[in-house]
Amino acid sequence: MASGDNENHDDNSSDFFSDDLDVHDTERDLYATLHINKDADVATIQQAYRRLTLLYHPDKHTDPRNKQLAMDLFIRVKKAYDILNDPQKRAIYDVVGMKGLKAEGWEVVSRTKTAREILEEYERLAKEREERRFNQITNPSGSVHMTVNLTDVLDQMNSSDENSDFSPVIEMTEFTVAQGIDIPLTSQDTANVTAAVSTQNGRGTGSLTTSFRRVLADLSWFRIDLSFGQHNLAAFRYFRRLTQKVQASVAATIGLVDGGSAIATPGFVFSISYQLSHHLTSSLEWKTGADSFMKGGLHYDNQKVAVSSAVQLGFVNTFGAIDGVYRVPNVCNMRCSLKLFVFGPWLEYGIDRQLTKYTQGSATVAISSRMGVLLRLKFIRGSQTFTFPLQISNEIIPSAVFYATTAPVLAYFIFDRLIIRPFTRSEREREQKKHEDEAREKQAERRREAMNAQEVLRSLVEQIKDREGSEGLIIQEARYGQLSLSSTTTLHENPIKIIDVTVPLQALVKDSTLRIGTTVSKSNLTGFYDPCIGEEKSLFIKYSLRSQIHTVLYNDTDPIVLPNRDHLV
Repeated sequence: MASGDNENHDDNSSDFFSDDLDVHDTERDLYATLHINKDADVATIQQAYRRLTLLYHPDKHTDPRNKQLAMDLFIRVKKAYDILNDPQKRAIYDVVGMKGLKAEGWEVVSRTKTAREILEEYERLAKEREERRFNQITNPSGSVHMTVNLTDVLDQMNSSDENSDFSPVIEMTEFTVAQGIDIPLTSQDTANVTAAVSTQNGRGTGSLTTSFRRVLADLSWFRIDLSFGQHNLAAFRYFRRLTQKVQASVAATIGLVDGGSAIATPGFVFSISYQLSHHLTSSLEWKTGADSFMKGGLHYDNQKVAVSSAVQLGFVNTFGAIDGVYRVPNVCNMRCSLKLFVFGPWLEYGIDRQLTKYTQGSATVAISSRMGVLLRLKFIRGSQTFTFPLQISNEIIPSAVFYATTAPVLAYFIFDRLIIRPFTRSEREREQKKHEDEAREKQAERRREAMNAQEVLRSLVEQIKDREGSEGLIIQEARYGQLSLSSTTTLHENPIKIIDVTVPLQALVKDSTLRIGTTVSKSNLTGFYDPCIGEEKSLFIKYSLRSQIHTVLYNDTDPIVLPNRDHLV
């Protein structure tokens, strides 16, 4: 017994993206439908189409059920041919799959384009489609900000008075709730309404802000903001991309003072950024008005490490700053920042981490002589943001820095073990069960299709055998599934995980030859289905030619070429 012939086939469809793009694509492979390789030329595609449409033509059947089943096979072949015979559709299908053909707005695409170019075009269309979908619905967002003073907790922990009871005073010094909603008006226009209420040291305030934003055709946009509350403000901002590397914006703010009887000095902000290289960007910002300043900065980002530096000169606030972010893929982002003010240094360090699929958390420790030690916790879930600044100490003392650093780490590990991991595990098990149920349903559907196809082809097999005669190529036995071949050439099989495919293979025999050039899984062939999803499969064929018995065992993705002298028993 011989093994299947191994041939090298160069796949121009770039399997580089196949894992990401086709993981949920349950359509049958179109090349397998026509029994051809992905490198097939136009003549081969047309030849395969003519042969299969003749084989599956419904007029060959008189039984109404077989006629309808044959019509389904005929339509499937016609659909595959219409796509693969069209250069643009074929180029899209090779890279993106059937989902790519469902996207609207494709520019002219040819197979000479690289897989990356076609993928980028598909991603652009998918993004536009997603934007259109969002334009049809409102997008709510909200935030909660709560500042808590914990300085008395640390003071009592460090107290030397052993007789005093531990009853610290925990004070909430500020609480702010904001809720906004984006209202798409057109594909270019968006309105936003945001309401906020806040209380600080026993005094409450509120505000209402409305915004209008329009995206212009020349890679620019403008926004108008009106804010009503304790401070009535009107603001305008305009952004424009001047060149591929240069972008600029200008903003103006006008406020009312003295109860609205006078207009405050308008403030203007001008900013411009220039991309120096692929990873390096420079920026310059100038603000006029009461808090005027000039600020320049550099930003470097290579996807793994990001470093920013800035110098600001102003009448009220002058400082120099350097920030760094180190990204550990699929783990966390570590951040550190140092600012040098007139009153002294300001140091921040922290970590960002994806807690669950939809929740991100961060912890930041801020240390300065003016503020003391502050721990800032932040959680983002969907479009909701929760921020909790915790004042640990009003002075810089080692114990405050220690507790601010270790407490969130310890709390995270406890929270991770008791809540996050069990929740993530249950979500993963639920998703896995969902995929398994979908796979079983798809397998049952494929099995029905395969059995129907074999029912149609069974009526044609006897005619094909008669044409072949006793000296022709007759498939005596063909099994597909979990098969293996031992060193003693004994075939081992799992009867539960194999299917009989004698009929569909015999139906493809013509002039004592059987050729199936496709190099994808044979479960995509007509009359086949996957009897053991996710497991290794093989195809065993026993056939006779000129009254001599031949056997062969093909791997799942090997092309089939019969007859072959090496198969002779």
